[in-house]
Amino acid sequence: MAKFVEKIKAFKEWKLVDFPFLFTLLILLAIGLIALSSASSYYALTETGDSMYYLKRQLMFAGIGLLGMVVAFFTEKKTYKRWSYVAFIVSIGLMALVEVPGLGVTVKGAKRWLNLGIFQFQPSEVLKLGLIMAMARYISDNQKIMKSWKGYLAPLGFLAVSALFLYFQSHMSATLVMGVIFIVIILASGIKINWKIVIPVGIVAIAAVLVFFLSEDYRRERITSFLNPEVDITGSNWQPTQSLYAIGSGGFFGRGLGQSRQKYLWLPEAQNDFVFSVYAEEFGFLGAFVVVALFTILVYRGVAISLKSKDMYGLLVTLGIIGMFAFQIIVNIAVVTKSCPTTGMPLPFFSYGGTSLLINLVAMGMVLGVSKDDQKG
Repeated sequence: MAKFVEKIKAFKEWKLVDFPFLFTLLILLAIGLIALSSASSYYALTETGDSMYYLKRQLMFAGIGLLGMVVAFFTEKKTYKRWSYVAFIVSIGLMALVEVPGLGVTVKGAKRWLNLGIFQFQPSEVLKLGLIMAMARYISDNQKIMKSWKGYLAPLGFLAVSALFLYFQSHMSATLVMGVIFIVIILASGIKINWKIVIPVGIVAIAAVLVFFLSEDYRRERITSFLNPEVDITGSNWQPTQSLYAIGSGGFFGRGLGQSRQKYLWLPEAQNDFVFSVYAEEFGFLGAFVVVALFTILVYRGVAISLKSKDMYGLLVTLGIIGMFAFQIIVNIAVVTKSCPTTGMPLPFFSYGGTSLLINLVAMGMVLGVSKDDQKG
């Protein structure tokens, strides 16, 4: 630890930091905390008696996450690669611990959290990063075999194991994210596309997703509600409808910070997946446009960093992380604008969730670290 601190103190090459990426990230984090503070205030007051309850906890994880981001930044890329398989195995182990009585916590019918005493931890967030690292290492170490069908086996194995654990936790949104991570990394790797393999695997994957969607009543209800938005406005369509009311009533400039009406329990638990709705109500189209523009800049800079990478591992890790972020951003905004069925997809840096925020910031540190290492050569 002492050596690591000395390394930070001795670090003089600040010009190697991708400042557009870093500044955009910090601005989004700040806006996200402000949005969460307003969206969660009334619900927190009614549930805990403290209107700042969710903000305080999110700030705690933001602080830890920023420290994690600094550590990730100063950690060399070769270290990520060396520990990639271990990271994946540990993340699978954490997923398995959810099933241990006394450790696993069930919230709203889903058992996805670990009870760590002072807070709860969601292993699926760690698994996303573990999958990216494991796939990136395997492909970068076995580029020759990626030219044949055998190259698909290990990456598919990583995805299948991840999806299996997520299936038992009924975590559809995370499964979709894992699938996107797999596709992004596979395509970025330059693997030879063998349609004799891709088509049957794709059919099996689509069938598995359909089974997953249709295996639970609440998932079928979400699809039915999306296809029939005018039906059951006071039931299954309540949350997405209230989201549209919030966004629409914001107008161009918004009602003003703290002036949302929908957060007064009209939009249930707005601090989670629908925080962007309250933000759009308070800051209007202009504020929403600014956030979308900032997310676009972040993704663009992330892709630029990945394309400048001097090795396959750095390319795949950064693209996997940025692809994961881009997908979650697109789906969350699509959900709150009722452009797709409700999926439970959080908005990075905005939605309440300590584990998600912590892992997201660490992942951003990894992207910045890869950029630094590639510039140093």
